[in-house]
Amino acid sequence: MIDRYQNIARALLTVLALALIGAAAQAGEPAPNQPANPISPTPTAPPQATAAPQVNTAEITKRVNQGLGYDINATITAWQRELGQLENELRGPNLGYSELNNIRGELLRVRSEVEGFSEALRPRFEAAKNEVDLLGPIPATDQPQEPKQTALRRAELNYQLGLLSEGQNAVSAANRRIDDLMNGVQDIHRKNFTTKLFQRLPGIYSYQTWADAQDYVPSAAKRIGDLIAGWWKNVGDHDEVVHIGFETAVLWLVLTLAGWWGIKRLRVWRESGEPPFWSRTSSAAGVILLRVLPAVVPIIFLYGSIANAQSLPEAVDWLFYSATQYTIIVFTVAALVTTVFAPKASRWRLIPASDRAAARLCGLIIILAVVYGLMSFIYVATRLIQAPFALTIAVAFSSSVLLAGIVVAILLTPLEGKHEDGLLWLQRSNALRIPIWAAILAIVLSALAGYIALSRFLARQLIVTGSILAFVYLLLLWVEGFAQGLGDDNATTGRWLKEEANLDQRRREQLALPISLFLKFAILVLSVPLIMAQWGYAWPDIFEWYRQLFFGFHIANTEVSVAALLASVIVFGIAYGAARLFQGWLDVRVLKPAGISGGARDSIRIAVGYVGIAIAVLAALSYAGFNFSNLAIVAGAFSVGIGFGLQSVVNNFVSGLILLAERPIKIGDLVSVAGEEGYVRKISIRSTEIETFERAHVLIPNSQFITEKVKNWTLRNNIRRIAIPVSVDCGSDPRKAKAVLLKVAQDNPNVLKTPAPSVVFEDFGESFSFKLYVCYDLNKDVGTDLRMAILEAFHEEGFRKMEYLSNMDGQPQRSSASYA
Repeated sequence: MIDRYQNIARALLTVLALALIGAAAQAGEPAPNQPANPISPTPTAPPQATAAPQVNTAEITKRVNQGLGYDINATITAWQRELGQLENELRGPNLGYSELNNIRGELLRVRSEVEGFSEALRPRFEAAKNEVDLLGPIPATDQPQEPKQTALRRAELNYQLGLLSEGQNAVSAANRRIDDLMNGVQDIHRKNFTTKLFQRLPGIYSYQTWADAQDYVPSAAKRIGDLIAGWWKNVGDHDEVVHIGFETAVLWLVLTLAGWWGIKRLRVWRESGEPPFWSRTSSAAGVILLRVLPAVVPIIFLYGSIANAQSLPEAVDWLFYSATQYTIIVFTVAALVTTVFAPKASRWRLIPASDRAAARLCGLIIILAVVYGLMSFIYVATRLIQAPFALTIAVAFSSSVLLAGIVVAILLTPLEGKHEDGLLWLQRSNALRIPIWAAILAIVLSALAGYIALSRFLARQLIVTGSILAFVYLLLLWVEGFAQGLGDDNATTGRWLKEEANLDQRRREQLALPISLFLKFAILVLSVPLIMAQWGYAWPDIFEWYRQLFFGFHIANTEVSVAALLASVIVFGIAYGAARLFQGWLDVRVLKPAGISGGARDSIRIAVGYVGIAIAVLAALSYAGFNFSNLAIVAGAFSVGIGFGLQSVVNNFVSGLILLAERPIKIGDLVSVAGEEGYVRKISIRSTEIETFERAHVLIPNSQFITEKVKNWTLRNNIRRIAIPVSVDCGSDPRKAKAVLLKVAQDNPNVLKTPAPSVVFEDFGESFSFKLYVCYDLNKDVGTDLRMAILEAFHEEGFRKMEYLSNMDGQPQRSSASYA
């Protein structure tokens, strides 16, 4: 955005400079009626700057409008006129919900038109700006003039940029005005909602109110009965309605039998013990569906068929619609809780609870759903028949207090669970109980204080919002079970990944983590609009917020898009996976058949992996809209970070690259560095993994292999020499002892013939000291075999070894013993 404003300013300065140059040139010419001075005192150089060429502004405007597909002036004028009309409507008194929604819809329509115009304007502006930049700056006064064609083209482009800049300014102004009007709509809607919500009813403690409410119940029931009876009397074909009822009963019977058979098939576990969590969650999804369909489908079929076959009066239609809606809610809640708590099938229970607690909770929640549906239906019915105010107050007050009491009974029921799986720790969290208790207290206090609308609203939100959160929790449980099933060979998904994708259990568990996180994130994101809608937010506002969140919003002059960020993550994952596939193909199909050694092969494979990661990162950043022209700024900031605290990280990274290039060590080498000795198992970007002889894995920073002394036993080959010291009694024949040692070494198949073994007679005195030097392959262990063979040979030849014992005075005493 800053670059655009700079280009606009540059274009305006260019036009101003051309105007000044033209004015200066005209000032230097003689007037038309004034003769020029025939005598020139001194010759002067001809002027280098001329007036800006005249351009056909009408033609340029027409060409720009045709290229855009918009008439710029007419479009801007239309926006301003429509926004002015909407602003006047918003100032009107007593705006209701429908009027505010209409104004909001018109504002969204105008915003869509503005965005379309802006999208068409942007590439034209960039193209004109780039063409002006290609022309270069205007020649100075001491430089040769530019060609007339170039000057004419520059003037046309500057005028075109002025038109396009005017359009961009109009877009920004329209967007700001639309935002202000949208905020005004939201403020009025919030004010109306608050005013209605906090309206106090004075007759809550009046005896007359409750006495009249009791008297009004029979008359209200009679009016509802009269509505239905009147509709039935006016029905043209009663047989058709009866036929629809019979079809509904048959449909219910078929779906009930199919559901009963399907549930038996789903809840099958032939292994010992209770089913694993993934099996319980996967079967629960099907069981809930099979329990909901037999009740929901016939009810919807009945209402839809009657509404289509018969002309329903508005009041009767509302009654049937409300009855259908709340009946569906009751049966759906019943199917959910009976599946989750499974009071009669504890092995399939999703939430850990005792049988008594499961049955109690299941019953209380179903009662809560029935009371909520019944009270909501009665409230709608009293509004339709225009029941007396006392009856409305009684219904609203009683339903709020009764619903709060049932919720209290649910909270006071202990689960008494014995195990936990997945996300089940949430149910023991007091963080959820505290706001529920606060809401219950607010419901009771507001009802007792006479704020019936507030009490009813809080009770409804407690039930509806709680139901949404409970359903979200069940979906999270299902995702957790699905993720566990990916790593289990008995699950369908886990078995398929094992057989078809050839993934072991560890790889499948690693794959399950990102999948479960993505699904949980999607569930949480999609649940937020449902909760916001229950608390008074309008769906158009919610859609607009989500659109801005996922498809672009501005922070200062930077546009941020969650959708672009998510897409860039997907691009990185695809590019990284492709790089890993290419890395494996190169190793198996190219390097290995070419006969390249293991160390060189590993170095090439690791280097290709680093290159693939770099390409994946660049591709993801490019897709996210990262401007690589700012790479120098990023590099400068990165260098500052290195100077402050990343020296060791960069040092180890560069050392790792040096290790891959020079290959002083490679995977499989036996090395000794930093006081550790073992085999190199992995060379990564920061450190090298060494497996010691004790089977411990030590991570050595790569810089240690560059700056410290490293002993590599297998740099050129795997040959190693060992020295075995041997001492015999001084009465023994040294030549025979040497011959025996050489023969033992030569007879060992693991001792190399080249270099040949050798024996050194090191010293004599109290005993003869020899050292046997042999060379062997590091992959073979010859030390123990040689020592045992030497003992056996010396025993057969009768050689004796020296021992030093202590006498009675504690002084050493020389002795000898057999090698046996």
